[in-house]
Amino acid sequence: MNQDEAVAGTDPSGRTDRKLRVTRRLILVSMALLPLLLISWPVIELLGVAQEGLSLWRSVAATVVSLPLAVLLFLLIRRRIGFDGGAGDVPDGKYWASLVLAVLCAVLFQNPVTMTLMLGSWWCIGVFIGSRRRAVLVTVGLLATPWLLWPLSPIELHLIPYALVWLGAILWSAVMAGGFLVTIWMWDLTLDAVNGQRARAQLAVSEERLRFARDMHDLLGHSLSALAVKSELAGRLVERAPERAVAEMAEVQDLARQALQQVRSAVSGYREVDLSAEVGSVREVLRVNGTDVTVTGLEGLEVPADKAGLAAWVVREGGTNVLRHSDATECRIDFSLTKDAALGPNVLVLEVFNDRVRDRPSGDGDSSGNGLSGLSERVAMAGGILSAARTQDGGFLLRAIVPL
Repeated sequence: MNQDEAVAGTDPSGRTDRKLRVTRRLILVSMALLPLLLISWPVIELLGVAQEGLSLWRSVAATVVSLPLAVLLFLLIRRRIGFDGGAGDVPDGKYWASLVLAVLCAVLFQNPVTMTLMLGSWWCIGVFIGSRRRAVLVTVGLLATPWLLWPLSPIELHLIPYALVWLGAILWSAVMAGGFLVTIWMWDLTLDAVNGQRARAQLAVSEERLRFARDMHDLLGHSLSALAVKSELAGRLVERAPERAVAEMAEVQDLARQALQQVRSAVSGYREVDLSAEVGSVREVLRVNGTDVTVTGLEGLEVPADKAGLAAWVVREGGTNVLRHSDATECRIDFSLTKDAALGPNVLVLEVFNDRVRDRPSGDGDSSGNGLSGLSERVAMAGGILSAARTQDGGFLLRAIVPL
């Protein structure tokens, strides 16, 4: 199972993945300009062949060689930013093949200016898609290559003009490499942030599972141990003391009923529910998913334990709906105490609002209907009223009114 599958439940709307894909494509498009620039240098030289009296076949050959070179560099950039599922893992074969093609292009070039710019354009990309040690060795080799090719150039340049061309190409390459480095760095930061967000979300899910496992262990550990001991004792007493065996089995039945009730309480969310902890948990999960949560009225709120448990269940269901059925950027959880003529003088009003509900395809069986209907029954059993509806501004409001 890969990382995306492991945390699929923490980003059910897929907003993070969509943003990541769009960002990756934009970066790829911006970086693709450099491979295109590699093709432009031999084309520029080819257009000036007649004026400068250069060899036509060498310029044509350089243009032809630049085409697979640009394709290889584009594939290497694509690999570097993770389009093939291996960000940072650049194949050595493609890397060295692109370098050989770049040097071959430089050999075919006749103009020292376009030749040095060609090597500099390759270096802008190649220096960032390999290891540091390899980048240093390749950089030294590319710096020396123009001097090795100097005698082969049909355009005669003296030492000082040629050195100025060489230094100018180095300066231009450094500027271009700076832009490429910033782009790569921003992409890596974005990827690290997304991976960190997913890791935190997965940690929150794992902690919730561990919490539930601990609760179940605390609930059933003692009860099941007692059931095993008493049933074993009753089995031994069946023949020697039937009356005592009957009494032991009666206790076994009582323990079984208690354990079942405890399990039901734990699953229903009513066992030692901490309203503040539930609100904090929902806030953290929604924050990880990119939704800002504002809570009002909770501080100093005093309600009976059973009502606090019911309020915690409303918050949990409301948070689940925001996570699964909205693209919300903002969520508000409001608590207020008021009076209601129909429900009584002391009433708790709890509202969970999100600003961007997502349209649900018709026939979608995985809707929030079952959760809300079950929650409505729980609120009704406490004498309250639950309502859930879209708002005029495109949001969604879940409101529970519970008498205290």
